[in-house]
Amino acid sequence: MEEFAVEARQRLERLEEFAIEARERLIKIETRLDHIEANMVTKADLANLSATMIKWIVGMVTGAGLAAITVMTFVLNNAVPPKSASAAAPAPIVIQLPPTK
Repeated sequence: MEEFAVEARQRLERLEEFAIEARERLIKIETRLDHIEANMVTKADLANLSATMIKWIVGMVTGAGLAAITVMTFVLNNAVPPKSASAAAPAPIVIQLPPTK
């Protein structure tokens, strides 16, 4: 009977040590979860992020389109130099005839 009491006491001490260790681990886990919950994203945050991304994409596409139109206009206006007024009218041809009698 005395051996049983010694063995039971040893088991109880091991269980108490395990309980202390388990409590410490549980505290660490709860601390991590509290930190994670504080940094979690809500549905409102996701909706706001989505709206912001859509605004940026629309703005960037609009800006890129305007830049492309500007470059095309510049290139097309400067690809062929405009005709000057002197080049439009050719030089007149002068024909000299001898005087007639």
